[in-house]
Amino acid sequence: MSGFAAAMDRLEDLLRPLLREGRVSFRTAPSLDPTDSGALGLLGMAHDAVCLEVAGPPIVFDGAVALEASRLVVHACYALLSREQPVEELERRLSMSIDPKTPAQHLSADLLFRYLPQVVQRARAINPSDGFVALLTELLRRWPLSGVLANLEEGPMCPPEMGGHEGLLLLYAERWARRGNPAWRPDGRGGECVELVLRDLGRDRQPVVGTGNGRHGS
Repeated sequence: MSGFAAAMDRLEDLLRPLLREGRVSFRTAPSLDPTDSGALGLLGMAHDAVCLEVAGPPIVFDGAVALEASRLVVHACYALLSREQPVEELERRLSMSIDPKTPAQHLSADLLFRYLPQVVQRARAINPSDGFVALLTELLRRWPLSGVLANLEEGPMCPPEMGGHEGLLLLYAERWARRGNPAWRPDGRGGECVELVLRDLGRDRQPVVGTGNGRHGS
């Protein structure tokens, strides 16, 4: 996530540079239309592009989840900049109405949630004990496809099964392999995907440090 500068404040306009360049800019505190059709179209196109890189059966686009996740990420970016919002307000703005169960929910939220680990990293550098950090950490532990990108000591709150979708399990394994965080190493079919990725990377002969998800945080 880079640079916060004067810019437009429609959700569509905030999302466009975020999705294309990994940056977001603000003119004022965001006030976002919950049914922004322009943002929904932008997210749908981003989903179509991502799906081209995900193996396995096609994954439908969950527009409601994507919009909810996009508003949350925009508010998180603004909170990182402003540092003025009380924790009670952040709790309302930085929570999802559901936990992920289907492949569509995992991938549609990940369009935006994949940027949250950078926000957590920056917030932690400012104040590791900030309630803002704790809220985002809990969120990422609930959404493991994105949470695996963060260096969190505690593992996901539920097994990262990705709704049983092979392509998402492989994507999770590829992300896990970049960091090798034992707390986030999956079991079952996800663990098999990790072994496959490690073999492809030539790292299958290295010692494995622990396993991840025989026990999960709560």
